[in-house]
Amino acid sequence: MKSQPCSFSCHSRSTVLQQQFNRVGKVETGSVALPAIMRSGAGGPESFQMGSMPQAKQHITSGQMHRGHMPPLTSAQQALTGTINSSMHAVQAAQASLDDFDTLPPLGTDAASQAWRKNKMDESKHEIHSQVDAITAGTASMVNLTAGDPAETDYTAVGCAVTTISSNLTEMSKGVKLLAALMEDEGGNGQHLLGAAKNLACAVSEMLKTAQPANTEPRQNLLQAAGNVGQASGELLSHIGEADTDQQFQDMLMQLAKAVANAAAALVLKAKNVAQKTEDSAQQNRVIAAATQCALSTSQLVACTRVVAPTISSPVCQEQLIEAGKLVAKSVEGCVEASQGATNDDGLLKQVGMAATGVTQALNELLQHIKQYASGGHPIGRHGEATDRILDVTENIFSSMGDAGEMVRQARILAQATSDLVNAIKMDAEGESDLENSRKLLSAAKLLADATAKMVEAAKGAAANPDSEEQQQKLREAAEGLRMATNAAAQNAIKKRLVNKLENAAKQAAAAATQTIAAAQHAASTNKNQAAQQQLVVGCKAVAEQIPQLVQGVRGSQSQPDSPSAQLALISASQNFLQPGAKMVTASKAAVPTISDQASAMQLSQCAKNLASALAELRTASQKAQEACGPLEIDNALSTVRDLEKEIQEAKASAEEGKLKPLPGETLEKCSQDLGNSTKAVSSAIAQLLSEATQGNENYTGMAARDVAQALKSLASAARGVAATTDDSAARSAILDCAGDVMDKSSNLIEETKRAIAKPGAAESQQRLAQVAKAVSQALNRCVNCLPGQRDVDNAIRTVGEASKSLLADSFPSSGKSFQEVQAHLNEVAAGLNQSANEVVQSSRGTTQDLARATSKFGQEFSNFLEAGVDMAGTSQSKEDQTQVVSNLKTISMSSSKLLLAAKALSTDPSSPNLKNQLAAAARAVTDTINQLITMCTQQAPGQKECDNALRELESVKGMLENPTEAITELSYFDCIDSVMENSKVLGESMAGISHNAKNSNLPEFAHMHEALEESVQMMKEAVDDLGATLSEAASAAGAVGGMVDSINDSINKMEDTPMQEPEGTFVDYQTTMVKTAKAIAVTVQEMVTKSNTNPDDLGGLANELTNEFGNLANEAKYAAVTAENHEIGSHIKKQVGELGFTCTSLVTKAGALQCSPNDTFTKKELIESARKVSEKVSHVLASLQAGNRGTQACITAASAVSGIIADLDTTIMFATAGTLNRENAETFADHRECILKTAKALVEDTKLLVAGAGASQERLAQAAQSSVSTITKLADVVKLGAASLGSEDPETQVVLINAVKDVAKALGNLISATKAAAGKPHDDPSMLQLKNSAKVMVTNVTSLLKTVKAVEDEATKGTRALEATIEHIKQELVFNSADPPAKTTTPEEFIRMTKGITMATAKAVAAGNSCRQEDIIATANLSRRAIAEMLHSCKQAAYHPEVSKDVQMRALRYGKECASGYLGLLEHVLVIIMKPSHDLKQQLASYSKQVAGSVTELIQAAEAMKGTEWVDPEDPTVIAENELLGAAAAIEAAAKKLEQLRPRTKPKEADESLNFEEQILEAAKSIAAATSALVKAASAAQRELVAQGKVGAIPANAVDDGQWSQGLISAARMVAAATNNLCEAANSAVQGHASEEKLISSAKQVAASTAQLLVACKVKADQDSQTMKRLQVSTAAGNAVKRASDNLVKAAQKAAFEEQDDQAVVVKSKMVGGIAQIIAAQEEMLRKERELEEARKKLAMIRQQQYKFLPSELREDGQEQ
Repeated sequence: MKSQPCSFSCHSRSTVLQQQFNRVGKVETGSVALPAIMRSGAGGPESFQMGSMPQAKQHITSGQMHRGHMPPLTSAQQALTGTINSSMHAVQAAQASLDDFDTLPPLGTDAASQAWRKNKMDESKHEIHSQVDAITAGTASMVNLTAGDPAETDYTAVGCAVTTISSNLTEMSKGVKLLAALMEDEGGNGQHLLGAAKNLACAVSEMLKTAQPANTEPRQNLLQAAGNVGQASGELLSHIGEADTDQQFQDMLMQLAKAVANAAAALVLKAKNVAQKTEDSAQQNRVIAAATQCALSTSQLVACTRVVAPTISSPVCQEQLIEAGKLVAKSVEGCVEASQGATNDDGLLKQVGMAATGVTQALNELLQHIKQYASGGHPIGRHGEATDRILDVTENIFSSMGDAGEMVRQARILAQATSDLVNAIKMDAEGESDLENSRKLLSAAKLLADATAKMVEAAKGAAANPDSEEQQQKLREAAEGLRMATNAAAQNAIKKRLVNKLENAAKQAAAAATQTIAAAQHAASTNKNQAAQQQLVVGCKAVAEQIPQLVQGVRGSQSQPDSPSAQLALISASQNFLQPGAKMVTASKAAVPTISDQASAMQLSQCAKNLASALAELRTASQKAQEACGPLEIDNALSTVRDLEKEIQEAKASAEEGKLKPLPGETLEKCSQDLGNSTKAVSSAIAQLLSEATQGNENYTGMAARDVAQALKSLASAARGVAATTDDSAARSAILDCAGDVMDKSSNLIEETKRAIAKPGAAESQQRLAQVAKAVSQALNRCVNCLPGQRDVDNAIRTVGEASKSLLADSFPSSGKSFQEVQAHLNEVAAGLNQSANEVVQSSRGTTQDLARATSKFGQEFSNFLEAGVDMAGTSQSKEDQTQVVSNLKTISMSSSKLLLAAKALSTDPSSPNLKNQLAAAARAVTDTINQLITMCTQQAPGQKECDNALRELESVKGMLENPTEAITELSYFDCIDSVMENSKVLGESMAGISHNAKNSNLPEFAHMHEALEESVQMMKEAVDDLGATLSEAASAAGAVGGMVDSINDSINKMEDTPMQEPEGTFVDYQTTMVKTAKAIAVTVQEMVTKSNTNPDDLGGLANELTNEFGNLANEAKYAAVTAENHEIGSHIKKQVGELGFTCTSLVTKAGALQCSPNDTFTKKELIESARKVSEKVSHVLASLQAGNRGTQACITAASAVSGIIADLDTTIMFATAGTLNRENAETFADHRECILKTAKALVEDTKLLVAGAGASQERLAQAAQSSVSTITKLADVVKLGAASLGSEDPETQVVLINAVKDVAKALGNLISATKAAAGKPHDDPSMLQLKNSAKVMVTNVTSLLKTVKAVEDEATKGTRALEATIEHIKQELVFNSADPPAKTTTPEEFIRMTKGITMATAKAVAAGNSCRQEDIIATANLSRRAIAEMLHSCKQAAYHPEVSKDVQMRALRYGKECASGYLGLLEHVLVIIMKPSHDLKQQLASYSKQVAGSVTELIQAAEAMKGTEWVDPEDPTVIAENELLGAAAAIEAAAKKLEQLRPRTKPKEADESLNFEEQILEAAKSIAAATSALVKAASAAQRELVAQGKVGAIPANAVDDGQWSQGLISAARMVAAATNNLCEAANSAVQGHASEEKLISSAKQVAASTAQLLVACKVKADQDSQTMKRLQVSTAAGNAVKRASDNLVKAAQKAAFEEQDDQAVVVKSKMVGGIAQIIAAQEEMLRKERELEEARKKLAMIRQQQYKFLPSELREDGQEQ
């Protein structure tokens, strides 16, 4: 059994304490016949003397244990033993291979050879460094993983670490041998390097021996062996000059680790004191065990530090050291907990606590020291922080145009940042010894200070005039000036820091790629899926080709830090590395499940994960560096091309002297292929350069020039390779001359481009550009034609052309031969030409010599064929036949030329699948045209032509079968199998048909089989999709987040791809969807923060939800970028979404870690910090979208706000319906009438501005949208106050008034949506017509509101006015009922239930028409509005149910509209009766009501048709109503108790202003909980009494009414209970600081709304005279109190939020902005929460829609959108 050591110093000797772990495990069979141990005496043979007694002897045996005492190895330990043994063999083999270095091939002395030698050394050093990093990280991982109980050790992970060490050591030995050879070649000492590598291999071997599960040695031996590995690693790195140079940092690292160990020793002593004073032996043992574990973990931390110190620059090594630190923190917590459980002595516990704090502080210092090592160990400094903040904040100011308050807030932050930067520059100037540099720095600081002063003045102006566009524009211009001043002042520092970041990211990406390649090679032998392995090999090969360029870019940038050329080369290499890197990550992940060896699979998975993370960092760093270094691109490209021209001249001189040698790996075929590929790349890059130069964009032109230079570099290298590998001196000279000419012409092109950029649009510049580009293109063609084999193809093409001239003759004389002889000869030469065509196809895949031979033969065969064809033309009987023969010969000539051209193109680019397909098609065309000619000549022989054609076809496809590795079609593997099956059957039947003279085949059976196969494939696909979804959910629930991180990274990568299909919508459509998704992400993140404190197990599901939401956002961003106004906006959107994705991966990772370790406070803090960053990035995404279309963004925000207003009005309507909307004080409606009228008129003006804004600028549109929302908010508030002033004794009038303003709000919402859709569109666009219609409806509804306000106190007309408003509302419902499917569906029974409301409303309408009483009419109007809206919504939702057929759907929708139209006719007739009552008119009411009843009957029949044959009566809810109500009351009481326990108190408190915010929350929430509990209990008693009285049947047979009432009561009670519980949770979270005020406010509002539902339910069947109902009336008053308490709580929370910000305000100093950090944080938080408020309102509406699904019509929210 493995043991855990803990050393204590005692004088000069040390005692090793070993922990023993005894566990009960499964029985394993094994032999007990183990050999005995025989030991010699301690001192050898001794002599004994008579008469004396020998001295007392004592013998101690140490370090040995009998194997019989060891428990048997588990299966996991056995697997690890096997892995270690195989790894030790690999290490020994690597060690043996290091006896001698590699032999280098002969190298030349030209610049290319010297560059190859230098680059190879750099690449080898980089690979060795990254492999040593992996070895030390793997060693540290082994130390960490084997630290605990062997029964709990993850042996698979240990095996993965062992595999990582051995595979990297194996690969490292190869690199060391090459590097040693290169060092010897340059006069260095390669033998020393080999010796250092051997030492490392030996140290690794020794460590693996001590790590064996069966090893009985003390653990201290493993730690010592691991330390030796670290020491040997450092020595090896110093030999290659790659050691981390900051020795001071490493020394400090060791000192801090030892400080942790010393602090832990002090803690152990204090814990020992506790153990001595403890009488309980169990507790004493627990303390001793915890202290021992603490000592063990710290000794392990010190060992880990020794291991990774030489390679601490590697993130994987830093990660292992941090992991060891976390183990220390965990053991310290365990020690403190054990001490607290063992004693109550405050003094001892205080000592333990202080000692534990000391360990924690020392550990934090160590971790901070590690974290500060980013970017080479130098902290970013104030200089960098201030610069970053200035650039970010100015961007925020630009995107906040229109919001003066936000602009001013950002300006304050900006002023503080510039102040920091000015101070930093002044300090630099003071410390500068060079007076000139000091003067420049002070000048830059002055410019920055002046720009800051201007910006501050502009900010003051904007603050004083928040509505002035001019002031905002001045602030924007001032911010732009400040940004330019910052760039000028800190340009070099900014660029240098960005390039340093890129260097670091590139190094880590190259190292991660090297690791992944090593892992892939090691896993190859155990990969069961060869296809996946092959794909992985291809991916690794592509990345391996890019790693040298990336390493060279890093080295060049580091060696020449001030060289723009080196920096741009690094940027280019980084960007080229991203795509193949991403593909390798994908291939690695696909291969992991098919690898049978778990350790190898885990290694590959971890490497792929690290590479994906490194690629994300590299992408961000390269983008930022590109922005900083972009303007230098053109000059750098020109310089590069001129250098290439010089290199070509040097190569030519070496060739003339006979010293030009090929570089290792170069062959004629490879270089020829590279030359062809690079020629294409140059052509493509030049086309892009011309396009960008024409548009005049300097930045993009620079990027295109860089691409041209990069392609020319490849072409120069390939041309040199061709020259070095060819034996033909003339060809060698020609290829170098042509390549030099290409470089010369290309440099002229770039110079001309530079001039054209200076004068964009000048016709003369464009003309010169075109001429120079043409010269480059001609030079490229000459270069390609110099390739061996190309000249032969050109000769063959000329031969075909010359021979074809004979076809231009006017007449063709006869040769004198017979027709049969001419035909036989033609057939013979046709077969020869066909055979030659096939040989050309095959030779294009071979060498250049093969192509030369095949094309020469084809030219000769064509000449022979054409001669025979001309003879056939002369032998033809008629002029028509002769003309046809000549025409066919011309076609054959053309197809032959195309074949040769295709062969020529393919020979330069053999890997191109398109060219292969083109060549195969050209060969088939030759065969087909030959067939056509022969067919025409042999028409007199029936059957002959078919047989000959078939034979030629067979001949042409024979070559394909000889080379089955080439793809000739684009079919997939299974498609090919299908095709083979189909055609083989056709072949069999055709062969049978030949023998039976049958010409036709019928294959119905195959068709049937094909359909069955397609169906099976579809079912299999669905099953795999289901399995994937299930696995994803299971993984997220278990905390496995690797797949989610991969998914997010994939989404980011795909966002950069070009969309496969054209965008289906406009930018506004994608903007709207993205805003919705981004806000959903913000809500999910907030929920994750909450769950991290309350229920970490839910984090997996939320992380999965976050991943899916981000995937949707990234997909939409791709199309939004395409449809944006310009490229800059699109790029900015994708950039912000990409950065959001990177922060999401971090959050998901932290969620997975916290799910696995719920009590890890360190991880919890990291999760909260990551969530904060995600929320910040979400706001940046929203800002980038707003920058694109600020006006439409404002419309989206406004539409969201209007939805919230409508929801609030719905809640108010419920309170009014329940009779609980009471007036405040003694106010009357007259007090509010004027305010309502004034606000409504202001809204009409806003409507006009909104409509005009659709065709105006985005700024005006944004202002109009914001103004309209402000006005409708005010209007809704004053109408609610007016309705309340009417008094609860007239609820119907209250509802009429609120419905009127709700109609206005809905119309405004539709108008805003229409405005958003019409923004920027031409006047004749259909969306403009929709906008005009929406504006008309808006004006109509405002007019209706004004009429209602004027008539509301007029008893004689208010009912008539209400009826008119309802009729108008129903008309709008019918006109604007969209054809889009609803957001959710409902059941047929719900639909049937809704039709009952129409029946009741019809009866009321008939009664009102007969009575003509205003009270009846107003009640009818309100009921009609609700009944029709609910019927239309439920009809649509039921019709669109997935199980409803199309016919039934159309039928239901038609009858739904007919029913509404019929009911509308009834109401209009009632209105006529009210105006002019007469007996005849009243008699007609019956016919109208019958028409409505007929439509209802049709509707019910349609609903029955929806139900189908499986309809079963639903369980009637009345029976369980009482239990549900009591359950709801119990839930509320439990929630109230939970609140009561939140904070101990000595005396009851009342929620007044004397309490602080948290106390107000608790007291108000407790009051609400108590009131709602009493309310539900009273409702329960009412239900019980009604059942007893028989008004509600205890077990009704089919009592629909009773069931509806009971169901409504149950639902309302559940909602009250749920809402109260949510309020308690929100209060709890708010007090603890984990939830925002918004969550508390929304919970309080939900309590109010659900209470209103319950009040309505209570009154439906109330017996007003019973005692229970009287108690219920008291409870109803309590319900109204609940509403007031909720409103007060909302106001208190909102007020507290503002007061808290006011309290944190900081006064701006007169000289400079200082001490402003707190107000900045508060304002940022406020902005973020304002944005999230919109999403919260939407979520409220959705919840309300979903949870009131089964409520009867009496309880439905009026007019609710479903």
